[in-house]
Formats: sequence, structure tokens, C-alpha cells
Amino acid sequence: MKGSFTEVARRMTSRPLFLGPLFLVTILTIVVCVFWKTFIVLVTPESDSNISPNVIVGMAFFWIVWMQRSKLRSLPIQPCWLGLIGLACTGLVWLIGELVFVRVLTDFAVVVMVSMAVLTVLGYRWLSALRFPLSFLLLAIPFWDPLTPVLVEWTAHFTFQGIRASGIPVYREGAYLVVPTGSWSIADACSGIRYLRTCLLLGILYAWSMYESFSKRIVFAVGAVVIGIVGNWVRAYLTILIAHLSDNRLLREGHGTFGWLFFAALLFVYFWLGWRRRETENREVRVTELDRDRYGPGSGSGGPASVRQVFAVSAVALTTMVAWPLYQMTLTQQQHVRPIEVTDISPQNDWFRVSEASTNWTPELRNPSRQRVQTFEKAGRRVSVFIGTFHAQTWTSKLVTSVNELVSSDNRNWSLAGRGIANTEFSGKPIEVKSGVVIGRGERIVAWNWYWVDGTATASDIRAKINQMLMRFGGRDDTSAWIAIYTANEDVSTNTGRKVLDEFLRDMGGSLERALRLTIQG
Repeated sequence: MKGSFTEVARRMTSRPLFLGPLFLVTILTIVVCVFWKTFIVLVTPESDSNISPNVIVGMAFFWIVWMQRSKLRSLPIQPCWLGLIGLACTGLVWLIGELVFVRVLTDFAVVVMVSMAVLTVLGYRWLSALRFPLSFLLLAIPFWDPLTPVLVEWTAHFTFQGIRASGIPVYREGAYLVVPTGSWSIADACSGIRYLRTCLLLGILYAWSMYESFSKRIVFAVGAVVIGIVGNWVRAYLTILIAHLSDNRLLREGHGTFGWLFFAALLFVYFWLGWRRRETENREVRVTELDRDRYGPGSGSGGPASVRQVFAVSAVALTTMVAWPLYQMTLTQQQHVRPIEVTDISPQNDWFRVSEASTNWTPELRNPSRQRVQTFEKAGRRVSVFIGTFHAQTWTSKLVTSVNELVSSDNRNWSLAGRGIANTEFSGKPIEVKSGVVIGRGERIVAWNWYWVDGTATASDIRAKINQMLMRFGGRDDTSAWIAIYTANEDVSTNTGRKVLDEFLRDMGGSLERALRLTIQG
């Protein structure tokens, strides 16, 4: 009986035609089940009318694996215990992302965890054979947000130059454009990030399908990126041009359909040109001699592992993955919910409190625990202080997020014309703050904003997240504040607004800091 079991086990591991794919599907299933909340967000569309691009990424992943089935048939299973280090590291990254609510970290962790689980349970040869589909999964990670301001600036610059070259009078301030028939704002939604992501995703898939040469694949993918960026410049220019020439009868509202049709036409032409230089034929049934040498049973050192070894390393890998969500639940249960009230800021240095705000505009935060505006005046100039607090933070109510901003991209009344960094002094210490110019309703507003986390003022998202992480690991209260000060600045040619804000912080910084400490400490 023992000899019979040993023989069956030997055949199972030496002929991975069924066992290898079974373990691969099991690995994917376990990772998805253990980190199901992260994967649900990954495949959830940005709006009800869209299909999440990550659904396409997942479908493409399984299609690519299926296309490589001829390579996978001959691969032996050789677990790699060193892969457990990678599993532990990705689990830690996931935990940090959960504690500080950074979607890029959690998504990166679970995507890379799939690769580490394949390495641990199936071995290096499987990881090498699946390197392209596993790398393709990285496109599901939302690392695009930092590119948005850059793409907005590029799009606004090209659109401005294009309209001016067309002989149409145009005024520009940052991402805010004015033509004789109306004003336009190149908002974050107009940055073209969705077009760029779609072009990159489809370009990589098409290049992998059509070409065997690595250099041709790279060139084609880079070309798709260029189309995604430059195409959006042309799309924005044509949108404003057509709307202007039609006296706003065309494309003034709801020009999203035009954008997708425009990019569909660009990609059709680009893919047609790429098809004319295709290299691949009968890819799904062809196994080259190079593939046999690289992935065949005799490649590398060492034979197939025993069933006992495979199941042992699988059990340890599963334990390593499950430990992180359990630890995260333990840390989350340490939070204590308490009422939060924003403390009054005491006037000083000739500033006095007034009831009427400097403007009827306020920053836009998503689900703060509390928010309050206090306004002060000195020598005829008014400065409003906006404080939004976040306590017992969650994924839907957190301090540092792209949806907490001066002006949201879908705001119809206000536009963010420009953004940058300003150097000033807060409570006697130098500090960098984020700056922005808000335009709308006949007003022009200069605003500065920053964070208050763990007793530290910072405008850096990364610094704020690190402070939050230390607070959560230390079991301390995570209450933090999002602060903005702003004033009206009617004269575009001067920096009056910036000078007023700088003077206010130097005069009132100490009082503002005391109010923040009392607010956070309760």
C-alpha cells in the first residue's frame, strides 16, 4: 500500500499536466478569498455606466495563461521556500496600505502576492513561464493618480497653443481657458488618464499577440502610450474648437462620447498598421525548441517535489497570507470613537473675527468627521480658515485622498486654474503648503492647504501617511485635520492674495496651532 501511494504521488508531481494547473487555480482562488475586500474594489467600476478596466485585465490574464498552456504542460512542480519571504513582505505592504488607506499599496501587494505564491508553491520555472501574464496584472494597480496634474498641464498647454494658432482669441490661467464663446477648464477628468490607460492596456496585449521580438513589442507599446497622451491633446483642442465654431451647439456638454469615438478611430488605424507587420502565427499550438529547452522536464537542477512537500509549503504559505488580515483586524479594534468639535481660533496681532466669510466658496472633503470655517479680518482684507477633521478613519472617510481637494473635477461653478507649492512660516517654523487658484462666479481666490497629523504640519501626502502609519501601529488616536486658508484676490497681475495669506500665517500661526491641538486632543 505504501509503495502504491508513493508511486501515485511520484506520477502526480512528475506529470503536472493536471496537478500544476490545479495548484495554479487554487493559488489564485485562495489569494482572492483571503483578500476579497481588496479584489472587490479592484474590479469595481469608477461609475455605474462603466466596466472596470481591471475586469479586462483579469480576463486577459487568463487568456494569456491559456495561450501558454503548451509551455506549462512540461513544467515540474518544485516549491521554493524562499518565496515565503516574498509572501511575508507583500503581506506587510498590504497591512500598511490597509492601516493608512492607500489603495496603491493594497492593490500592489495582492497582485505581487499572486506571483510570490506561484513561486512558493510551484517553483521558479512556473514563475518564469508565467512572467508575462503575472506582470500584466500590474496594470490593475491604480498608480495613475500622480500623473494626472502633469497630464492636465500638458493638455492645457497644447490646447491653448492650438487654439491660438487657429486664430481664435484665448486667455489662459493654469488649466482655465477662456475663448469668446465661453470658458473651459481642463479638469482632472480631462487629463486623458483613462485614455492613456486603455491605450497602454490594449497596446501591450496587441503587441504580445502580434510580435515575437521583444524590441518590437516595446516599440509598439510605447507608440500606444504616445497615442494616449498626444491623442488627448488633440481631442481637447478639437472639443473646444468645434464647440466654438458651432456657437456651443456641439460638444459643449457631454463630450465624453466624442472622446472615446476619437480614440477608437486612432487605435483602429494604429492596430491596422501594426497588423501589417505582425510576426506571430498559430501561437496557441506552437512550442519552439527554445521553449522545450527552457521549460522541459530536464531543464535546471533537481527533480519534481513530493506531494508531501508541496502540501507542506502550501500550508505554510496559506498561514502566512491569512496572518495579515487577522492582525489588521486586531489593530482596527483598538480604535475608540469619540465626539470631535473644532475649537475656536483666538484672534491676535490685530486680526479680529468676522461673521461673513471672505467668499462663499469652500474646499470639498469627502465624509469628514467635522468641518468648520472661521473668518478673520485685518486692514480690510479677509482670510477664511477651513478645518476638516477625520476621526476613526475608514476607506470612505480618510484624510489623505485625491477626492479631498480644493475643487472637485465635476464642480460646475468653480474651477481650479492653477496649483503649486508655496513656502511660508507656521507657528514660527518654515513650512511648505499646497497652493491653488480657484476661479468662478466672478471671483478669483488664492488658497493654501496642508495636513495636521500627529502634531505635525505637512503638505506632503507621503509624510502624512507615514505619520498615520506610526499612529496606527502605536495604537494612538488617528484623529487628523485637513486645513485650508484662503482669500479673494481680484488683481491677477499682483500676488496680493499670497502676501495676505503669508501675513496671516505669521501672525495667527500660533493661535491656529493651539486650536488644532485642542481639537485633536479633545
